[in-house]
Amino acid sequence: MLTPARIELPEIGRPLAPDYWQKINTMTISYGHGIAVSPLQLVSGIAALVNGGILYRPKMIRLPTKDKIIGSRVLSENTSKQMRNLMRLVVRHGTGRSADVPGYFIGGKTGTSDKRGVRGGYDRSRRMSSFVAAFPMDKPKSVILIMLDEPKGTKRTFGQATGGWVAAPVVAKVVKRMAPLIGLKPSQRSEKSLKPGDDLFIEAKVDKN
Repeated sequence: MLTPARIELPEIGRPLAPDYWQKINTMTISYGHGIAVSPLQLVSGIAALVNGGILYRPKMIRLPTKDKIIGSRVLSENTSKQMRNLMRLVVRHGTGRSADVPGYFIGGKTGTSDKRGVRGGYDRSRRMSSFVAAFPMDKPKSVILIMLDEPKGTKRTFGQATGGWVAAPVVAKVVKRMAPLIGLKPSQRSEKSLKPGDDLFIEAKVDKN
């Protein structure tokens, strides 16, 4: 996340990050303040987060299926599994419920950030709303990133323009259209039948109130 993406294009910008990393930066960057990366870098990072912990170099050109792609381990398989479960929990019970499509076990994370103000600081009237998703979370095949620049709330969203309200529903629509095109059928398995040790087993207790 701190170096330019290595892809087949020369026009690559550098990520924005602190020149000197202090302890406070670790806290603020953990929730998105103080760093800016390209959508491609974000998607690459999410892919490694859910695929078992292997980071692969992103490509703009589709490689022949016979080519062997070598990646590097950045997370343990257990950590990756825990993150898949947490991302699925976001869609099942959290802010990303509008991204859910039955049978595809979508998981993801909302993102809502205020844009930079003209005189510095943040302009709370202008924002970037996003939702990054992967599916199916038991055996991830695809990652989707939806970003909306300065969205406006409507009566349907109760005036809200956050990632969960405006970007997550777009993910659901994309999955419904693309899944048949890539030959991915919805699973008939119910998450209610899962047991400890199974993929997507979530032991968290959710307060429905």
